Amino acid sequence: MMEWYIEQIFKQLPFGVAIAMVIFMAILFIFWLLLPLWVLFVLWNTGKIKDEIRKVSDLLEKRQADEKGKSVTGSKD
Repeated sequence: MMEWYIEQIFKQLPFGVAIAMVIFMAILFIFWLLLPLWVLFVLWNTGKIKDEIRKVSDLLEKRQADEKGKSVTGSKD
């Protein structure tokens, strides 16, 4: 079926225009195939970034709690 469309393009249009059109359609087809992979990659990276931000915030909270504990025990001495 696809071959028929490409044949018609080459029959109806000048050779240079037909080549450009086929190349353009091939690029669109490749993007169409790779788009789901790209979306999955972005979602995966977003999840990893969220995890890293959560780890850093937990580390900061722990550090602040440790500093408060040290300052309270240090002031009693």
